[in-house]
Amino acid sequence: MQARQLRNRFTTNLINNTTNFINNNFDFNLEPKSQLQIKQMPLMQLQIFAEQSFSKKYSVVITMLNDKQLQGKFISQVNKNKFVFKVNSALFGIIALNQIKSINLV
Repeated sequence: MQARQLRNRFTTNLINNTTNFINNNFDFNLEPKSQLQIKQMPLMQLQIFAEQSFSKKYSVVITMLNDKQLQGKFISQVNKNKFVFKVNSALFGIIALNQIKSINLV
């Protein structure tokens, strides 16, 4: 009976030590991506900024969630949360507000 308890304790210690070693020395990035914290303007604020920029034809810089920045103008409103964004005469894009981190005036 005592040998079995020693073996179980040894096995438990071995598993714990191995797990701790792996956690401390290797990064497998097993965390779900949904816990990624991205600072984003509130959606209502983005809607107000986008609608004002569209109606007054302001030049703006939008920062996407992947930190890519685009400078241009909102030229059309597709629906409440989507706008057509003109970067230059050859480049247009449909921008969803939930993909924007921030909108700033130029």
